Amino acid sequence: MTQPSPHIDHYLAEFARLERSLAGAAQDSVARERHARLKNFAKTGFPATQQEAWKYTDLRALEKRRFEGSEEAPTVGEKALDALLPANLDAHRFVLVDGHFESSLSRLESLPDGVTLRSVAQALEDGDETVTEWLSSRDDEATGAFGEMNRAFVSDGLFLQIDAGTTLDRPLLLVHYSSGRNHEFMQHCRHLLRLGDNAGATVIEQYCGDGEEDHLSNTITDVQLSSGARLHRYRLQEESRACYHVSALLAEQARDSVLINHSADLGGRLSRVDTRSHLHGNGATAEFYGVYAPDKRQHMDNHTEIDHDCEHGVSREAFRGLASGRGRGVFNGRILIRRDAQKTDSELSSDALLLSPRAEIDAKPELEIYADDVKAAHGSTVGQLDEDAIFYLRSRGIDDDGARAMLVASFADELLGQWAPEALQQHVRRALLTRLPDGARYADFA
Repeated sequence: MTQPSPHIDHYLAEFARLERSLAGAAQDSVARERHARLKNFAKTGFPATQQEAWKYTDLRALEKRRFEGSEEAPTVGEKALDALLPANLDAHRFVLVDGHFESSLSRLESLPDGVTLRSVAQALEDGDETVTEWLSSRDDEATGAFGEMNRAFVSDGLFLQIDAGTTLDRPLLLVHYSSGRNHEFMQHCRHLLRLGDNAGATVIEQYCGDGEEDHLSNTITDVQLSSGARLHRYRLQEESRACYHVSALLAEQARDSVLINHSADLGGRLSRVDTRSHLHGNGATAEFYGVYAPDKRQHMDNHTEIDHDCEHGVSREAFRGLASGRGRGVFNGRILIRRDAQKTDSELSSDALLLSPRAEIDAKPELEIYADDVKAAHGSTVGQLDEDAIFYLRSRGIDDDGARAMLVASFADELLGQWAPEALQQHVRRALLTRLPDGARYADFA
């Protein structure tokens, strides 16, 4: 019989230490589910590069870490938090500190009628059947070992339900703040966003923090869109460079629903993001747009999948990478058009710039088509800045640094220009451009 590896032994012991403090510990169904998921995780351990989906992302350094969970959130000053958030953003705010909801930092007053919002931990403590059934029924095959680990250790998250015909009046800013006060700590959060028929919302997930302490952030966001529902989701990852960041979006879309998902990956030592949507209703639309900018020795891996299962679906994917230093980016985008998904309209593109000789990008866009009557296209480019364009700008009196900065900013702006509201767009542009090598040269464009 195969013996558990040292890192598995550690997490088994860590679960035993934390079990009584985990949300819903007194609920038998929750406890059984946690044990079942822990058992699944113990069987497999973390993914290896022998697995196709992890071919370019080596987790051996992560395996050597011995991350520990926290039973409660440390005290965080509001000024310290506000300094990291988009300035002048008019939004509702739900804040998690080291994986725990912090009401004193949140701003949830005056929510519209028809909007239910609560902490997952509190819902589990209260035995909320909607939340407990969701956690026990969800299949985490798509997220593998990290999904099983998340389900076993989940500490908190956001439960958002919007009734039919209701639109959230302002964006909801969902903040994941890592305090950096504990060495090698881990946080596992789970969110559920449920929108009824013809409901609408804008949700912004921001990952940020202070300090350079190693930690693991493992978050899954489940989205359920009923007929005609519309969700704009923005995900901004600005973790410290000591963070191992793993996150996933798992969406289910009914007839005529619309999911527009934007992401920007800027921080972390290693990040892996899975973004998936299943279009199971006629006329559903999914759009995924992403920008990633690995620098120094950062590693950023984006995997996406849009699964067309019905007719007249629409999908758009566009990702842009900016790799510098010894940074490495990975993009694997897959669009699946099943036999019954006739009249599908799909486009997939991946473009990347290498800003230094040792930077690397691995891109693999995939179209898998089993229907006859579809419109589909895909493409991928990896290259350097256009020297002819640089020469042209210099001939107009712009120096070399300024010309290069202008081209890089323009390349990113084709996607970042779609971020809204304006306060969020300004924040993400500044965050991206100032993190690039010699970031000062981009100040005029930030």
